[in-house]
Amino acid sequence: MDQAKEMLRFYGEFIKTAPDELTIQAGFLQTPEGMTVLFLHPVYCGSLEEGEQALKPLCLFATPLVDQIQLVMYDDLIHMLDAPMPKGRHYFIQTQSLDSLGVETVDALLELAQQFSSPFSAISLHHFHGAASRVAPSETAFALRQDHLLAEIIAAWEPPLAGEDQRHLQWAQSASRTLAPYALKGGYINLLDEREQERVPFAFGSNYERLLQLKRTYDPDDVFHSTIGHITPT
Repeated sequence: MDQAKEMLRFYGEFIKTAPDELTIQAGFLQTPEGMTVLFLHPVYCGSLEEGEQALKPLCLFATPLVDQIQLVMYDDLIHMLDAPMPKGRHYFIQTQSLDSLGVETVDALLELAQQFSSPFSAISLHHFHGAASRVAPSETAFALRQDHLLAEIIAAWEPPLAGEDQRHLQWAQSASRTLAPYALKGGYINLLDEREQERVPFAFGSNYERLLQLKRTYDPDDVFHSTIGHITPT
C-alpha cells in the first residue's frame, strides 16, 4: 500500500494509450494474512513477445509483492476467480463508472480500501476501452461508449449470524456514495441495485426512451422483467 498511490496514478495514465489487445484490471483486496494490497491484472490477447513489450513499463514502475504474469490459456483465465469467489458465500455489489483516476478519486479509493467490512471484500476497476468504446451509443442498449473504469465494489462475507448482513451492505453502499462525485452518471446496468431505479435512465442514456417504447410495444404484460429497470407498462 505504500506504493499504491503512485502506482494508481501511473496506471491511470498508462491505460490511456493501451492498445486494443491489452486490458488491465486493477483494485484492492486482502491477502490471507489480512494485509490490504493493490493488485494489477493485465490481460494481453496477442503474441507473448508483444505482450511482454506492452507490459514492460508497468512491470518496471514499482516493486510488486509477487509477479504472476505468464502465458495463460483462455479456459484458465475464465475460471481464475472460481476459488476466491466460492458458491455459498454472501455477496453484495455496488458500481460506479469513473472516467479517469484523478487525484481525489485515487485518494478516495485508497481510503475505501482500508475500510473493508470483511476480509473477502474487494474493489475492482474494470478497464473499458478499445473497440468497445468506438461503437456508436445508439447501436446497442449500452450507452456509455467512452473509455472508462467500471468500479465494482464487492462486499463478500461468510453466512453470518442474524443481523450481520446489514453491516456489509452498508459498507458497499457507503463506498459507492463516496465515489459518486467522481463518477459518470448511470452505471453498469447488471450491477445496479434494485433500490437504484433512478440511475437506470442514465445507464441507457439517449437509448432509454427508445427502449421504453420497445418494451411497451412488445412486452406490455412485463413477461420479461427483472429487479433492475423494472417497468410498469402504461
